[in-house]
Amino acid sequence: MQALKGLVVGLTILIIVAMTVIAYGLYRKADDPDFKFFSLGGDKAPEEATQPAIVPSPAAQPGALPKAFGEVMLSLPEGCVIASVTGDGTRMFLKIGPAGDTCERVIIVDATSGALLGTLKVAP
Repeated sequence: MQALKGLVVGLTILIIVAMTVIAYGLYRKADDPDFKFFSLGGDKAPEEATQPAIVPSPAAQPGALPKAFGEVMLSLPEGCVIASVTGDGTRMFLKIGPAGDTCERVIIVDATSGALLGTLKVAP
């Protein structure tokens, strides 16, 4: 009977600890949407990658300065050049030329993080 009481008390303590951790996690997540209890090793991309992974653009906070993202390497086919660059504040649109099947495209880059958001290719 004593063992059963000890088991019930121990499980009650574990439930209280688990509920406290969940409540703390919800509180932190409401305060900071990017909060994570654990950082998994699979989130990092290898540094030798030539292009960053495609990720959604984070919501820009008003008045906050973007972080520097360093050097971003874009792989373009042979003979292709960046014809023009335009932007809308959070994204940069790189028009690749000259006109032709292999070169003509628009590359969309997140201006705050340097991440490649996507590529629009022109098909005949």
